[in-house]
Amino acid sequence: LVILLIDFMEFRMLLWTIQHKAAYDIFLETGRLIANEKYLLFDGGLRCYYEWIAEQMKKRIGRPSNDVKYPVWAWYQWEGVRKRPDMRIHRYGGKKGTPVVLLTIDIPDNMVLLSDFDMWHVVLNDGYLPLYDKDDIEDPSEDEKLKSWENVFCIDEVTDCWYVPKSTQATFWELKKEWVLKAEHFVLAR
Repeated sequence: LVILLIDFMEFRMLLWTIQHKAAYDIFLETGRLIANEKYLLFDGGLRCYYEWIAEQMKKRIGRPSNDVKYPVWAWYQWEGVRKRPDMRIHRYGGKKGTPVVLLTIDIPDNMVLLSDFDMWHVVLNDGYLPLYDKDDIEDPSEDEKLKSWENVFCIDEVTDCWYVPKSTQATFWELKKEWVLKAEHFVLAR
């Protein structure tokens, strides 16, 4: 009987996502938030990396609904601490004076893919991503490089190559209104 009860339990994860107020307003109207492709950071040629993480999400947590192509991003932890980001010091892309909303959310953990924030920047820079110094390859093939990117998901691994404490980001396909615990409004000061 106990085993059957565990099968029906849903495990949840507390996350924080920072969204532009305009996206939040649409979220309030529709009851769900999905990534809008026109606001993603593709000007610098990052599309292929967003597509890579989307493919990884399909493999690891399942496919999105038909109207979703890219993930929503959130924080699981910052510099090893599981707490709400401090918006007085947290860097967030956007111009000074931009209104944003920090959402505290509680989402089913099977709908979330966690990855290491610092390692993600190696992927964004099209680099090779070893976990350990001994695994570093001087001139990796394209296949070796792409396979190494999967190390970005080794968030619990204590390595000799990466920063501790870790900052962990979360990606998921959509945010539903019922998962929001708190909404805090801010205006970017920097």
